[in-house]
Amino acid sequence: MKTDRILMRTLLLVFAFTHLLFSASAQDSLNMSMIGRWHVDTLPATWQYGNIYNATWGYARDGREYGIIGSIPGTHIIDVTDAPSLVEVAYIPGAWQGNDVVHREFKTYQDRLYGVTDEGQGTLQIIDLRWLPDSAPVLYDSHALLYRAHTLWIDTTNARLYTWAGSSQAAVYDLTDPDQPVLLNDCEVDIPWWNTEVGWVHDGYVRDNIAYVNDMDGMHIVDFTNSASPQLLGSLTNYPQPGYNHSGWLHENGWLYVQADETHGTDLKLFDVSDPTSIEFVDTIGVEWSEYSIPHNPVFKGDQLHVSYYYDGYWLWSVADPFNAQLLGYYDTSLEPHDDSYKGAWGVYPYLPSGRVLVSDMQRGLFVIDISQALALGEEATMNSTVVNVVPNPTMDQATITCPHVITDIALYNARGQRVQTTPSFNGKSAVIELGDQAEGLYSVRITTRHAVLTSRIIKSGTR
Repeated sequence: MKTDRILMRTLLLVFAFTHLLFSASAQDSLNMSMIGRWHVDTLPATWQYGNIYNATWGYARDGREYGIIGSIPGTHIIDVTDAPSLVEVAYIPGAWQGNDVVHREFKTYQDRLYGVTDEGQGTLQIIDLRWLPDSAPVLYDSHALLYRAHTLWIDTTNARLYTWAGSSQAAVYDLTDPDQPVLLNDCEVDIPWWNTEVGWVHDGYVRDNIAYVNDMDGMHIVDFTNSASPQLLGSLTNYPQPGYNHSGWLHENGWLYVQADETHGTDLKLFDVSDPTSIEFVDTIGVEWSEYSIPHNPVFKGDQLHVSYYYDGYWLWSVADPFNAQLLGYYDTSLEPHDDSYKGAWGVYPYLPSGRVLVSDMQRGLFVIDISQALALGEEATMNSTVVNVVPNPTMDQATITCPHVITDIALYNARGQRVQTTPSFNGKSAVIELGDQAEGLYSVRITTRHAVLTSRIIKSGTR
């Protein structure tokens, strides 16, 4: 698989060569370009790692787009609509501003920005975004519920805020009133099995009350539908290249999950989580540049996998075929030499209506990236690829079919669209079609899996 990925990267480099001009002063990039960067030279750096910035998020309203980035002193809201002209339209001081502030994290809900920090005596802040670009008043700024959180998530469908680590190992809040959160569950205190089964959670992704939590040495799937009595659905503690289980994201299809271990030299991992009691490994994806390369925060947007990498910047893959992910492009935001530390790109936000992507770099601020060329290559690669292999094709008698998913049914049709009365044999992800008794010509095969219905063609020939 590594050879295939290196070959794909080489092909993409050759294809894009006529579009890219590299110079000694240019950032290393493939099929992407920077169209704006915001930073402030006078902001202080942390005593640990020498970092200035941290997480990023985005927001759009009334035809304008905004980038949000955290720093040691607080939260910066940048109007990125007219990039490369980037304008800071609001600054919200943090309750804690010591040079130990490494983490600030953000999510949006109901035109509010929710922000937390994981150092010092901080607060939960709720910031009103409805008045942008004129102002962003603070609606809530209190440590009554929490004073620290490492990360947070909002299940917008169910109006629930989740905080991970910090003041508690994990906690759930009701956002029926988006300006006055109400504690529903302190997992460490209220769930008898939490400490032994899950424990400290670094980060988590929640969709429709189902949480995928990253708890250092594994990932657990928890059903919070009944917040008073959550149910543990499954866990993943044994997988390739295990490390510090940092974060993950669920694809829109509901079964593909990407996981990042915050451990130098490890790849991203893809898993099939459609059955929480039997999570299946799919593949690894890596940059293969340095033993110090380390993925930080991966996110899906459709079949696009957007990833911020320490030291290596922003990377984009297509996972239209998750068993054969294709590199579409990258942009290295960092000028830092690879080292056994944590510098460079922190987070990525690819959901602005314009299609531009926001990337935060811990030393260099907020980047606005144009990925249109990478996406064009991705569309072409998808059109020219297939996830079903038929060998041999043409064939005189039989053909072996393989696909990325476990086959549940398979059917053969002739050129008239009539189902051929044959019983193909299939096992796992492969099947054998017998064509010895069939007339010469073109046939189509319809493969049903639990994830998709796939089709391919077979030619019955009289000669080899």
